[in-house]
Amino acid sequence: MHCPVCGKDHICFAHDFSSRRHEIFSPCPDCNRIIRNKSGPPDDSPPPPCRCGKAFIDDVYARLYLLLVDAGLFSGDEPLSSVGTPLIDPGIFLRSPPFLPSRSLLLISSVFDADTAHRAYHEVPQISGILKEGTNPPGIGDRTDVLPPVSCEQELLCGCDVRADLFPTSKGTVAVYKKQGAAHIEFPHGSDPKIRSVEAAIRRVHPSIFVDACSGVGTLGIAGGILGVHHVLLNDPWYAAAFFSAFNLLVNKDSLGLDGCTFSTDLPHLSHEKVQDDPISVAEGYGSEKVVEVFQGRMEMLSPLIHDHPVLTVFDPFNKKQFRQNQSFLSGWANTVGGEVFIP
Repeated sequence: MHCPVCGKDHICFAHDFSSRRHEIFSPCPDCNRIIRNKSGPPDDSPPPPCRCGKAFIDDVYARLYLLLVDAGLFSGDEPLSSVGTPLIDPGIFLRSPPFLPSRSLLLISSVFDADTAHRAYHEVPQISGILKEGTNPPGIGDRTDVLPPVSCEQELLCGCDVRADLFPTSKGTVAVYKKQGAAHIEFPHGSDPKIRSVEAAIRRVHPSIFVDACSGVGTLGIAGGILGVHHVLLNDPWYAAAFFSAFNLLVNKDSLGLDGCTFSTDLPHLSHEKVQDDPISVAEGYGSEKVVEVFQGRMEMLSPLIHDHPVLTVFDPFNKKQFRQNQSFLSGWANTVGGEVFIP
């Protein structure tokens, strides 16, 4: 499937990952692993990638380090860890460091300039993209009372920043793509506590509709659909979150039991109005026993769109501590929409 950002064919369906997820970052019999000291500079030149095309992550970092020294951006005394923050694609729980195939590493770094990033992309085949590290996390945070809302995105220096994370559920894997420069980092663990709490709530409530009111890229809402809820509604005020919530319906189409998906808009149009107040339709997925709707808008404005009962609503804001203090909002939602409301 083609990427909605770069147009290249690097998007996989969720079922494409299921049969090979444990092989993606595993070494072949000829791969070599040398654990490097991350607190100092590399003490030798890294070997070339294995004939299988994979390279151990420490060797990829060493290649990037030497490239930064050659470009004059490192003196050669910096620790190896200062190259940047690695995000593998797809993001999965690993018990040992990965062997990276081609275009499987997105780097977030404060060190690279555009020229050196482009050089890294062409000289280090494992790099899928490099993002310029910012001072604030991407998105709009949880301050919906600030007008206009404060938003932030990280600059893409090279490549593409669309990558997937794989989250396990009791009914299979949820694969969610995101534009990482416009999304929070939420890396999978062996067992995801948020998805476990969603599973427990669905088993207890048996809802007719499951509402993921601040959906991000749709992980919990899609999990609710995979776990058997027939009507799911996902919503987020941030353009990149709402779009990829919709895009991920296609990625998880088979697991959700969808026959198709109709988009009301696309990413370029949504980017013109990055934060939306009144909810607008982004997409709808449909099947013989399934309806999944995606909106972009403020969650406070969402209640008129919710008609089915019983309702189960999950709120997963970035700043949970701040959000839990707003009990008046949670009470207001419960009174307006009804059903059960919970924060995972």
